[in-house]
Amino acid sequence: MTLLAPRSLRWALLPASALLLYSAEGPGDEARSGQITGIVSSTSGGPAAGVFVTARAPGANVAYSVVTDQAGRYTLPQMSDGSYRVEAHGVGYQSSELNATIREGETSLQFALALVTDPFAQYPSSAFLSLLPDGEEKRLFKLDCTGCHQFNRTTAFDGDQPKSRETWIERTQQMLGFAGASTGFPVIDPHREAQATADWLLANLPGFEEGLARYPAITPSPAAGRAVFTEWDIPVPQDLPHDLMVDPDGAVMITGMMTQQMYLLDPSSGAFTNIPIPVQYAGPRALDRAANGDWWVLLGNPRKLARYSTANGQWQDWDIGMYPHSIQIAPDGKVWFNGHFTKDPPILGSLDPATGELETFEVPENGLDPDDGGPIPYGLRVAADGTVWSTELHGNRLIKYVPSTGEFGTYVMPTIRSGPRRPDVAPDGMIWIPEYSGNKLAKFDPRTEEFTEYDFPIDDALPYVVRVDRGRGTVWIGTAAADAMVSFDPAAERFTVHPLPTRVALIRHIDIDHASGTVWAAYGDSPAVNPRILRLEVR
Repeated sequence: MTLLAPRSLRWALLPASALLLYSAEGPGDEARSGQITGIVSSTSGGPAAGVFVTARAPGANVAYSVVTDQAGRYTLPQMSDGSYRVEAHGVGYQSSELNATIREGETSLQFALALVTDPFAQYPSSAFLSLLPDGEEKRLFKLDCTGCHQFNRTTAFDGDQPKSRETWIERTQQMLGFAGASTGFPVIDPHREAQATADWLLANLPGFEEGLARYPAITPSPAAGRAVFTEWDIPVPQDLPHDLMVDPDGAVMITGMMTQQMYLLDPSSGAFTNIPIPVQYAGPRALDRAANGDWWVLLGNPRKLARYSTANGQWQDWDIGMYPHSIQIAPDGKVWFNGHFTKDPPILGSLDPATGELETFEVPENGLDPDDGGPIPYGLRVAADGTVWSTELHGNRLIKYVPSTGEFGTYVMPTIRSGPRRPDVAPDGMIWIPEYSGNKLAKFDPRTEEFTEYDFPIDDALPYVVRVDRGRGTVWIGTAAADAMVSFDPAAERFTVHPLPTRVALIRHIDIDHASGTVWAAYGDSPAVNPRILRLEVR
């Protein structure tokens, strides 16, 4: 067959089974000649600040968004000539759509937005989680019940009232059947009980009107007005884009966890190309790219580590004997991973591509009662000196392993049930850790072996993944509940909040183009709601 590959993929020899999945006409990164500007106002008087203006060409898989400034002004990025549907939307307002035609130059488009009577219905999941009382029980609820999908209006309410006790029991039993401690995907605490969960939710969730009065809207930081959000729809709406990585040539590699394939996005054209994985029920969930361009991918269900050669378009896989979670290639070329559900003891593993040697290493046990389930090993990163750092979601620990000496170090997180997920190692050696259920950003200094915690700027945002911009030192955090990206300046100890134009944007993974500072993210709510790829550029 003739393969229509994106231009940025000329370095790759794609297999004959690869398919161009989506190549709609619309605004790509090329041939941009015009832009749309204007003002958004409120029908009640005054400018509508901090709302989104989103442009999408008919039939296109990509949308561009910006945020209005304090005067309600906006300027969309340059886009190619053609017709667009432009929407102004934001919390507290009824959305409004207008048609626009771009020719070379500037097009002006003005919006007047009416207020809504129940803005709480537009709030993100973090608003509904914030209605529940803080404490260890809530942190455990967040660990058990928000990792796959958001706890939002649809989840929490039937109309204007919380769900009935019977419904909560049914839903909790359903989740226990899928991810309870005795299942093949045991991420829920073994003590989770359906009736007790239902009673706790009913006792603590207020009605809709009371909730509206209790929770303030999330507002963008001033710097958010300098951002451009570009979002691409995943070709298969039911898929879960779990992880992604930006290639030096600009292409974006994405794991299609539910469709058993890899996607390649060419941002310049908006085209998605798929590369099937020749392993049944592959479930690709995490990836890294070697110096020679090869992709290394963790396959969850088959318990395999796989390599895709960009030189010949062939796959190779290794049985690793565990359901893996995270992966990174060390400076010496070894591929490191961890066993997501390993316990008694937890396991780290490595593969030497040069020899094919597979090794496993037993992590010191953390003293959990066997009846309390496993530690749930989670994020994994390798420092420049080769030290392997990993986290335990339920074990509440940071783990250090030094391959050259075989030495382990274990460090208990300072907040009980903080839920450390996907950390990163900064160029200066600091470990930055998102405390998912603790709602904090933690820094660990390997030299002093001390933690510093920073309270997150959004209540119950569920910080999920951290990546450090190596060129600028900025710490970026993807959230699972706030529909927001957040950055942190370590020198100034200051957060910047970037609300996202898409609702139900559960961010599982982010990557950074370290040359430009552009941030990429994957929305991965499951079952799928708005599975998209985000590019965030701060102008």
